[in-house]
Amino acid sequence: MEKEWGVRIGGGDLSTQSEGGKDPLLEKARPGWWKNKVIPLFTGSDDPVKDALAFAVGLSSAFLPPFGFHSALVAIIAYLFRLSLPLGLLGSWTNNPWTFIPVFLPAYFAEVRIGERFLGMSVPFPSLAALSKMPESAILMQVRQVLLPFFLGSVVVAACAFLVAFPAAYGAILWLKRPR
Repeated sequence: MEKEWGVRIGGGDLSTQSEGGKDPLLEKARPGWWKNKVIPLFTGSDDPVKDALAFAVGLSSAFLPPFGFHSALVAIIAYLFRLSLPLGLLGSWTNNPWTFIPVFLPAYFAEVRIGERFLGMSVPFPSLAALSKMPESAILMQVRQVLLPFFLGSVVVAACAFLVAFPAAYGAILWLKRPR
């Protein structure tokens, strides 16, 4: 039982060592482990255009408003257009808690400003102190004012992200597949 499961029941040792004696969790901790997992996603297919397209669709979807549903959106697009789901998800997951404040919070403000320009309107941004003192109805009114410019601006930013990500991903895939 101990050899099969890698767990010693009597001695209290809950090691997860495989038959080779290596701990699979520690294997991931070595530098560069991700290269063995991520690079084959980009180089494993025979169609670099579809792979670049899948990554670009995922990356551009990260700038769209359905917060929390980017993965589902990418899965639907990948299914409909027969794209690589893992590459699409990899692009989509650039929007995560670690990147939200440095990347996507400024993108949110830019999206609202871009939407304002397209619509020819101006939406005032209240300060956080002012928002904290506002009643719910005033906050909902602020959200309604920002909603249309935000949606329009996010579509523009997502399209720009796609136009940058597709050639960049295609070039990276070709570079990774080059003979060495």
